[in-house]
Amino acid sequence: MTTNRRSRGRQSALKTAAASVLGVAVYSIFSDQTYLHNGRRFLTSELEHDMEIMTVVPAAPLSMPAPTAVVIIADDADNAVEDMSYLISSHSTLLPWAQYNLVDIHEGPVQSPDATNMFWHIPKAGGTTAKQLYQCMGKTLTIRIGIDPRHGHDQTDEIVVFPPIAGKDWNTVNVDTTIRPGIVRAKKMGLVQSHTADLIFTMEPAFAGEQLFDPKNKGRIMALFRNPVDRLVSKFYYLQTATWERTYKPEWKEMSIVDWAELPSEDENFMVRKLSGKRFSEPVNEMDLILAKEFLRQRVVVGLMGEMTESFRRFNIAMNVDVHDERNNRCIQEYFGNKDTGSVVKNSNKHPKVVEGSEEWHALAKKNHLDMILYAYAERLFEEQKEIVDSYTAQHLEDEREESVEV
Repeated sequence: MTTNRRSRGRQSALKTAAASVLGVAVYSIFSDQTYLHNGRRFLTSELEHDMEIMTVVPAAPLSMPAPTAVVIIADDADNAVEDMSYLISSHSTLLPWAQYNLVDIHEGPVQSPDATNMFWHIPKAGGTTAKQLYQCMGKTLTIRIGIDPRHGHDQTDEIVVFPPIAGKDWNTVNVDTTIRPGIVRAKKMGLVQSHTADLIFTMEPAFAGEQLFDPKNKGRIMALFRNPVDRLVSKFYYLQTATWERTYKPEWKEMSIVDWAELPSEDENFMVRKLSGKRFSEPVNEMDLILAKEFLRQRVVVGLMGEMTESFRRFNIAMNVDVHDERNNRCIQEYFGNKDTGSVVKNSNKHPKVVEGSEEWHALAKKNHLDMILYAYAERLFEEQKEIVDSYTAQHLEDEREESVEV
């Protein structure tokens, strides 16, 4: 009992001290409301077991430079102290690898021309369309096929760029950056430093961001987001029939979505987990969510699966793709030229829909409550980033004008 009281007292002291020293406002990640803070008011999560959470930030528009932030999680305060100390001392809401290894969202390709592009492939969220579009354009991608033993480059210790499919005019590299072991191997081989890849694909954004890049060889990250419930429903039905997938699950045919939602799953709060760099066995919490939101806000060119045409328009600008090039334009028209294809993806699978508010929807939303919050935030960022990404074009035009004057 004494130990519990001491722990609660330490947590309360940490909260009060952080608030009184660093903040004038308390920002609720659940309601997006800003409250004046008197040093003693704390917020209660409406989503999970009345967990108290506090984030101290100066109120500012999303596009402003990173504010100072401190996060205290009541039932995990001891583990949060180290991260809190870093955030206080660095005046940053990003962890070191994100702060120094990736370009800021406000830096376009003119300001960071040597940055290597990386696409975070969230399963069943349009990543296959991204691969196929840039294959069509003849780009060099790092995907799983690069280490297929049939090509004979999977055991080579040096970077090899090659066309993996005969008759197809696009290349890959002999690394697999979609998984952690492949990322470690790509780091040892100097993938980013070789500047051989036009676009790195990964399912491990935090691990790849930390391992592959450095302050002298930075990365630019982009991603397509999909409503977590819709994404999981798609995966549930897709893997019931996808015999070609290594994760084929025919046994799911006998299950309801409600029962499936009760199973332990690596998809639980998948996006927040991947951005935190945590493994399946490690729990994620609201602190991870806040850091994930800050990472999206400051480092990720956000796209939405429901806005494919506009999303890829922004990705192309960020990657400095010449959309007037005949081949590139033909590929864009093939994928997005028809007015009815704005939300169509090439790897879509038809399946029953889950209606919002239904028992199935609630079961998946409750289990993935952190991802639901992050997705709603991504929708907000998508609206705001249009002006930011369009400014890249203005930067490019200004750079061209300066070059013409010098000539």
